[in-house]
Amino acid sequence: MDGVALRDIVSEVRAVVHSPRRRAFEVLVPIDLTTIFRGMGPLPAVSGVEDQVGDWDAVGQTRTVRLADGSSLREELTAFDPPAHFAYTIDRLTGALRHLVHGMKGAWWFEEGSGDDGSPTTAIRWRYAFQPRNAFARPLAVGIIRLFWQRYMVRALALGIEQVEHRTDASP
Repeated sequence: MDGVALRDIVSEVRAVVHSPRRRAFEVLVPIDLTTIFRGMGPLPAVSGVEDQVGDWDAVGQTRTVRLADGSSLREELTAFDPPAHFAYTIDRLTGALRHLVHGMKGAWWFEEGSGDDGSPTTAIRWRYAFQPRNAFARPLAVGIIRLFWQRYMVRALALGIEQVEHRTDASP
């Protein structure tokens, strides 16, 4: 199987937030991951973030995400175009998922819109592309991603949107 390129396994969610695009971007990009990734089936909750220097706002920045089961992964910011888009890679997985995928790519897009009453809205698209470890691991990875990861993303995005819409600070 060496030399054969395997297609990425893609999971994508979309939602609309009742907020201007800049505010949605500014709340969601640096969000405390422990408040939105609460675990789903075999997928552990995020328990903390380490080794992040400064805000999560520059290409090349890295951080280590710690998970509730004791495992971790590394994120690296690969695109940052406020308030429209940001993207990152995930590697150095130490949990069970490392047996199925060798890395992941995450990306978010924010598109301006308006509600029926003319109030500002933002359409959000969040995509993960998983790179399967090999052809034998791919079917199991597809099953886990379809059964659990998609729902994990839906819930995380809903919790993030809740923070955007209900945050009471003076942010835009």
